[in-house]
Amino acid sequence: MTEGVPKINMTKPIERETSRRGRETIEKLLEVTISELDRVGLAKIDIDSLLRKSKISKGSLYHHFGSKNGLLAAAEAQQFMKYLKREGETFRRLIEECKTKQKFVELVAGVMKITRLESNLDFRKKRVRAIAMSFNDETLAQVLKNAQIEVTQYLAGSFQIAKDRGWVKPDTDLTALSYWIQGVFIGHIMLDITEQTEHEEAWSEVAFQALQPFLAAD
Repeated sequence: MTEGVPKINMTKPIERETSRRGRETIEKLLEVTISELDRVGLAKIDIDSLLRKSKISKGSLYHHFGSKNGLLAAAEAQQFMKYLKREGETFRRLIEECKTKQKFVELVAGVMKITRLESNLDFRKKRVRAIAMSFNDETLAQVLKNAQIEVTQYLAGSFQIAKDRGWVKPDTDLTALSYWIQGVFIGHIMLDITEQTEHEEAWSEVAFQALQPFLAAD
């Protein structure tokens, strides 16, 4: 007699285990790939070497990332997000050291200028390339989504310090502000493409002036 006895769904533990293994595979491949990107650069990346070091099969690579380019784009995205996190930590420390609103304003203006430096161009290219590829790659899209949320939350937390000190308007949505500022930084790629460097100073000024409505009045 089995009537009234609840059925046990044996597929759920298997699905969870498969999902866990999938995440571990993705994380391991990304970890090894980022390490190799730092060591030899994009042009010298060897997929067979990556697979040996990660102990992941080629089939798993293609299953999770679709192609070599998909894996490299995801790794570059992660690499870029780590860079953003380091920069974000520096930005937060500098905000904490600000004693006045004027110092905070000068800090933000300085960040706007630093963004346009030639040394940041490669990072912008990587981020834009990863974003473009993510529209056709579910795994990459998920990697970007998780990393982007983490970076944005951290940046919003930094602006919260300024808000608590009365330097940012109290009704400002700090998450929205953080996304907007990142969008400004990425948007500089348009000026990078055209190479119209004579507009660099004006770009920084326009970007900074656009931020003014979010700042609290003196």
